[in-house]
Amino acid sequence: MADSTRAMRRTIYERDILPKFRKRLLTEIEPDDLRALCAKVKNRGAPATAIHVRDIVKQIYAFAILHGEKVANPADEVGPSSIATFAPKDRALPPAEIRVMLACCRSAK
Repeated sequence: MADSTRAMRRTIYERDILPKFRKRLLTEIEPDDLRALCAKVKNRGAPATAIHVRDIVKQIYAFAILHGEKVANPADEVGPSSIATFAPKDRALPPAEIRVMLACCRSAK
């Protein structure tokens, strides 16, 4: 994992997940709790971060289960598409914009 990815995930964990679930056992966190947290993050204008919240929680539970904990993973019941969907960006630059971009690149040298 790249250092930047690790730092981003740690920031999300510390800012969004830890304050909400710090005092709760793994068995006490329900899918509705995770869904509500993701909705809160999405409502502040961060849908991609809300998806990351779900993914990080899923990984935490997967780690715990792998190491012998008998818990249900709440993220299994919260699909990423139920949190946010993204439209693909398929815009291409027309020739006139490409010329402008190339001219800017050349002048920047």
